[in-house]
Amino acid sequence: MSHFALAYREQQQLFLFDRTYVIGSLLKVGGLATVLARFIVQFFWNPVVALIITLLLLALSSYMTWAFVRESQKEWISVPLCLIPSYLLWVPLMDNGLHYEFLTSILLVQAGLLIFKSVKSHKVFWGILLTIILYYTAGSTAILFAVCAAISDKSWKAIIYPVAAAACGAIAYFASAIPTWNEAFTPSLYYDLDASMPGSHWAGWISLVIVVLACRAIHCLRSERRIAYLAALAIGFLACLPFGQVIKRIKEEQPRLAYVFEHYTVNEDWDGLIKACEEAPWLPRTANYLNLAIAWKGELSDRLLTFDQKGPSGLVMTTSDRAVDVAQAHIMFAMGNVAAAQDVAFNALVSLNGFCPAMLKINAMVELMRGSYDIADKYLSLLEKAPHYRRWAKSYRRFLYDDEAVKADPILGNGRRNLSAENRFIMYTDPMTEMFPILDANPNDRRTLEYGLCYLLLAKDLNSVKHYILDYYSSPESPELPRIAQEAMVFYSEYSRNMEGIEPFGLDWCYEHGVKPETVKRFEEYQRAAVAGPVSLKKFKGTYWYYLVHTEI
Repeated sequence: MSHFALAYREQQQLFLFDRTYVIGSLLKVGGLATVLARFIVQFFWNPVVALIITLLLLALSSYMTWAFVRESQKEWISVPLCLIPSYLLWVPLMDNGLHYEFLTSILLVQAGLLIFKSVKSHKVFWGILLTIILYYTAGSTAILFAVCAAISDKSWKAIIYPVAAAACGAIAYFASAIPTWNEAFTPSLYYDLDASMPGSHWAGWISLVIVVLACRAIHCLRSERRIAYLAALAIGFLACLPFGQVIKRIKEEQPRLAYVFEHYTVNEDWDGLIKACEEAPWLPRTANYLNLAIAWKGELSDRLLTFDQKGPSGLVMTTSDRAVDVAQAHIMFAMGNVAAAQDVAFNALVSLNGFCPAMLKINAMVELMRGSYDIADKYLSLLEKAPHYRRWAKSYRRFLYDDEAVKADPILGNGRRNLSAENRFIMYTDPMTEMFPILDANPNDRRTLEYGLCYLLLAKDLNSVKHYILDYYSSPESPELPRIAQEAMVFYSEYSRNMEGIEPFGLDWCYEHGVKPETVKRFEEYQRAAVAGPVSLKKFKGTYWYYLVHTEI
């Protein structure tokens, strides 16, 4: 799953070929590391490419570490130690809370160390100058340069390098270029502001210093003893590897799968998404993506119960904080509640590390639906500055200031009709309540119609299903009543005639509202199988009757 975790970074930020954007980024502390990271991450839309690029950068990091600590080009004894920091950088990169500039800043520092090593005179001056430059281009990682340079320098004056780094951090803090002392002097600068960085992420930092220190000590030993000391140090490092963090990530299967789901969703590879979700369809978030995929394929009601559903949360799982819940933006958009989708997508734009391309696309499409063409133009202009999304943005420019083209488009036209129901910008109530006025305004939105029906069916609210059919499946223009809804009404008809407090209705009502005779005949077979026992019921596992009786929600 690691390559999908890397690919998800491309959805957390967007590199723009724009002078103002690049210069504005470079003027911030650590700006060069940020620009380099975002330039690299723009290619991560392909998970394999993301993995290859990251491995190449980590290999480059190992090489530069070795090039700094070696005493001659023929010295290979320190190579195993130089590989360890790269591994300890690899593990944190699977945490998307840690920005990719964590890696690019270390590469800048290692390049600075190679420059420092090549200096033959005025080393103190160059050491201080490089420390200052690296702090304002790479960020707090410049402290690593200062410490490693001081270890490698044979002069007592080298203590000035860490002092210079500390002074840069203090100046950046008091100048409000960096918000906290912690970020001024630690790798927390490269972690999400609203989260605490795991302690294991420090390993990538500390290991670089320890490798430089260890190699300096090894060089002081006689050649016949170096191999023994190197082996001991390597074993010690391996014992300290963050295996606990690795095991924790293996157990957190759902967050790791979310990277896979999001990749297939933003690329609209619905078959790939369905296949990825089949591993654990009963998990709520997995079910959300699975049902999203079959909904976009137009098969929601037909294939709903071919998967292990556990209630209406499998269709849409609302959270207390929707700000960065990009999955909910995708789901609301598919459900036809484009106003709620835009609310979530807009919040996600400002909550993540940088512009989220998928959320920009949703905002652009909703503004086209609204007829807010000037605003849509701004979103499209942003996307046009990103090479991977330029073609998509240009293809949607044809809808600007053309109401007829918008109305004729299957997605934009449906969205515009849905918005006419209630031009809300946010979702005030629950997802199901929001659907009713949308369907009243646009009963021909097939996807919204099926989402509403399936929501009620999964909730086992048969009385509401009956009224839903009366309201939205009773006109001559209505689509055919899905099989699972027919099964629900046949069951409810039988139930209503045998239970007090429920208004009874017979099979004539069912036939008048889309139930087919073969469904009634199959229900009779189900009743006989239910009496016969569990073995006979196996062939009815994909029916609504089986779900209704045997599934707990």
